[in-house]
Amino acid sequence: MPDITEILDQLGQAKYFSCLDLAMGYHQTDMDPSDIDKTAFSTKEGHWAYKTMPFGLKTAPATFQKMMNNVLSGLTGARCFVFLDNIVIYANSLVDHDRKLRDVFRRLRKYNLKLQPDKCEFLRKEVAFFGDN
Repeated sequence: MPDITEILDQLGQAKYFSCLDLAMGYHQTDMDPSDIDKTAFSTKEGHWAYKTMPFGLKTAPATFQKMMNNVLSGLTGARCFVFLDNIVIYANSLVDHDRKLRDVFRRLRKYNLKLQPDKCEFLRKEVAFFGDN
């Protein structure tokens, strides 16, 4: 899991932010074929197993975080931070923010990961705290 101290140190110096949210995060992660049987359950309608990672598995958060770290390898820490299905892109200038956002979009497209647009927030400028201007 990401180090929150490192994240706060990096974000504290940025002026522009975008927050991305993956659509149905875990369900975009394919199960290893050898593990599909471990997700099986039975109902009156039959016997079922997940082909994608379901919520509720004990190791699902760590597995998903590892996948996202691999997907965004080389971008995290320098262009963005990722925590499970949330990605924060930060920058000091609009030009830099645009470049970083495009880099993240290219990587998400490469791995066929989908965003949930209504939960994404683009180009949020820093917020003044405690009466600062």
